[in-house]
Amino acid sequence: MSNKVLKPKKDSLYQFTQNYSNNIGNCIEFFKSMKWPDGFSCDRCGRHKYYLVKRVGKTKTSYVLECSSCHKQHSLLSDTIFQSCKLDLYKLLLGIFLFFNENKGISAIELCSILDVNYKTALLLESKCRILMSLSNSDKLLNSLFYEADVFNIGAKSKNKVGRASEQKPVLGILSTDKENNYPRFIKLRLINDYTGLSLKKNIEQCCVLTHAALLNTDGEKGFNTLGTEIQVKNEKISYEEKNHRLLWLNIIIGNIKNNITGIYHGITKREMPLFLNEQEYRFNHRNMGKTVMDKIKKYLQKSFPISHRQIVYILNISAPHFS
Repeated sequence: MSNKVLKPKKDSLYQFTQNYSNNIGNCIEFFKSMKWPDGFSCDRCGRHKYYLVKRVGKTKTSYVLECSSCHKQHSLLSDTIFQSCKLDLYKLLLGIFLFFNENKGISAIELCSILDVNYKTALLLESKCRILMSLSNSDKLLNSLFYEADVFNIGAKSKNKVGRASEQKPVLGILSTDKENNYPRFIKLRLINDYTGLSLKKNIEQCCVLTHAALLNTDGEKGFNTLGTEIQVKNEKISYEEKNHRLLWLNIIIGNIKNNITGIYHGITKREMPLFLNEQEYRFNHRNMGKTVMDKIKKYLQKSFPISHRQIVYILNISAPHFS
């Protein structure tokens, strides 16, 4: 019997454009219901009636809600990650939808063409979508009786250096499954500094519920043996040529991540690795969200906060040394 699980159908681009293209009213309603889920309320006087004010600029048309009592104007995007965004509402919503709805992701170059924007704008939009994914990744620990764990390298290969001496960065992948070597449930991806037992033990403890009844399958890396007092560890060399080896599903996921780097994003910088891995973790763990993508986006925007391009670069620059 096959272990394959049918995924729920996602919203199609056709359905999205039917709802929002050439319908600015629906775009406004999406962001209005995101910002005021219980209905508009002026944060100055508390009144609920408003006028919709249209602002026509050189590069975009924007809309604000003006309180009919005190006349304070409220931006639809204020206090969210897209505050001060220079895209019109439909382009912004389309870009977010495409980034979240694609199974494997979409490159900034593709977004440039679809949205008719420059590369810098598309790149900023992607960075902010990755931050939304990062903020929405669950802090809950993986909780299962079966885990698969392995360390793999991502990044550009260095000349005259091989293996762990290269400048590729090690990533710890931990997968929970329903049964041993059975269809996977959730994954955690963590950039690590080294392969030592202390590093592997610390990261796995931060990601998983460990019990003596549970089993951790690994590939012979000695560092995993440090977990032997907390969980059963099957740590033996694996023949990856075997049809159903012990790390089959984790190996498939790792292969997909590496293919995304080269096939979709055409490589990523060291600085971008943390956000890229958060994106890959999100995509796998939300692979069955079906037609709820717009509701998810609305919820993520509600929880977000303003952040500029300069702040994003600063945060990534701070993070980068930890993974060098």
